[in-house]
Amino acid sequence: MSLLPGKVGVFDSIEGLDITGYFRMQGVILLIIENGSCTIEVNMNTYELKKGGIFLAFPGQVLRALKISDDVKTLCVACSTDMLNDLMSQVKDSMQLLLLAKRSPYLQRDRQDFEQVVKSFKHLQEKMQLLHGNPFYYQIIKNQLLSLAFECVGFLYRKNATQQTSNRKEALFNAFLRNVEEHHQKEHSVKFYADMLFVTPKYLSFVVDEISGKGAKQWIDDYIALDAKVLLQSTQMDVQEISDELNFPDVSFFGKFFKRMTGMSPKAFRLKK
Repeated sequence: MSLLPGKVGVFDSIEGLDITGYFRMQGVILLIIENGSCTIEVNMNTYELKKGGIFLAFPGQVLRALKISDDVKTLCVACSTDMLNDLMSQVKDSMQLLLLAKRSPYLQRDRQDFEQVVKSFKHLQEKMQLLHGNPFYYQIIKNQLLSLAFECVGFLYRKNATQQTSNRKEALFNAFLRNVEEHHQKEHSVKFYADMLFVTPKYLSFVVDEISGKGAKQWIDDYIALDAKVLLQSTQMDVQEISDELNFPDVSFFGKFFKRMTGMSPKAFRLKK
């Protein structure tokens, strides 16, 4: 086992972990199935994980292990929500990639792809064990995690790209996310994005909720909140400057929004790092 406390843990097996019963994810888990099988329920959807499989679970999801074979061997990477936000802040179209991974959390890979993922896991584990004391330790580990994440999500992206669809609702939803990614810092209303897409706000909200399980306004707010977290933790901008950057009418309005989204004030969030 290798640990970066509060950020990431890397485990050679899940033996000893209590994964029976229902539990709500507080972070991200990547499982790499080297041998055997296990059956896992995620938000009422059931997945059978087999040798050569890669599985991702995300914060807020409810998991339950239904069955685990005696010969199961699973490599595991567990990341905190803080680490997930840090990684997402460095990835273009991160929200779309996150949604894609949530919608397709399990992939079975061929031998070559799977062996490469295992090598990347071992490389991450080695770096965590050998580089303690390096002044750039956190940045090195974060980059290794990004590399492993890109490999796994890249498989999902390729799979999705080959499954071309003419579904208009899917196309509308994808266009909505692209526009939110580009304009969310300045434009906070569903009407703005509906006008861009030549539909009514009511119809856009209906389609987004139907496809993603989350309303259009919630998507916009999540993008804004993620930017706010990044600005608070990675810049010297004060709260007023961040409020202006994210186009809030005043700092009080921004503070209420941030507390609603995170459960704490902007200043408290900055101090907790």
